[in-house]
Amino acid sequence: MKIKEFANIISGYTFRGTIENHLNGDVFVIQAKNIVAGEDIKDSQNLTKIFFNGAHGASFLQKNDILVVSRGYGRNAFRASVFKSGINNVIASSSTIIIRIINNEVLPEFISVFINSSEGQKLIMESVTGSTIKAILRGKFRKISVPIPSIDRQEIIIKLANNLKRQEKICARKIQIKKNIANSIFEKL
Repeated sequence: MKIKEFANIISGYTFRGTIENHLNGDVFVIQAKNIVAGEDIKDSQNLTKIFFNGAHGASFLQKNDILVVSRGYGRNAFRASVFKSGINNVIASSSTIIIRIINNEVLPEFISVFINSSEGQKLIMESVTGSTIKAILRGKFRKISVPIPSIDRQEIIIKLANNLKRQEKICARKIQIKKNIANSIFEKL
């Protein structure tokens, strides 16, 4: 199924100038730096807060929107995550593309897992432009075909991906503990 058949593709909001944090701002901004592959965005803790007097439109996020980094370079640059927060004053910057699912037979978490996969990244690379820093062309991105299994299979794939992510974190923690042990040996000398 092509992305355009199960979702609306929305560009992030283009700000004039730099996005500066204001503690008393009224809107949170999600930027590419906030998107970690496969990690749901559940709160506003790490988001920039701004005063916003732009157009209130489609760049405001809704729960279960998928955010994809729209510009980057190198392997796995176009990472995706799902917006899981119920906060309604969050806007995506132009460094992201929003995928808003419109088909009940497609789970946003599944699409995020697919985009973050090597197959998903390969397909995205076919829809980009630029030499050093690549940018997703929305028109081509909308035409990417995604294999959509049954809801049950999507849920199994999501659980598998979450399990693998937990295992990666455990392995990384194990490596850090080993380094700490080795470093403490030399501190005691």
